Amino acid sequence: MQKKEEKRKRKDNITINGKSYDFYKIIWLDIVGDSGISSFEEFDKMQLAEVITYAFIYKQNKDQIFTFASYSKDGGFGDRNVIPVGVIKDMKKIGL
Repeated sequence: MQKKEEKRKRKDNITINGKSYDFYKIIWLDIVGDSGISSFEEFDKMQLAEVITYAFIYKQNKDQIFTFASYSKDGGFGDRNVIPVGVIKDMKKIGL
């Protein structure tokens, strides 16, 4: 008789020093630049970059979202970004 595999419970947050942080997939638009000389045709083809970030939300306000993707047990945060709310196309809380 085979033992049924236990399904791993998916967590959607972590707790650091008593504070909970949710994990998100964030899709946002970023600037694309080029300092070289180009033709009209090449310039017309430039597009914004669509960036996908997987990160915990540290805090947010009406203008900005503060994220981190790594952390230490003593409460240090790494891989940090501040993303303007106006460039975010989609944001979904996901499980770990």
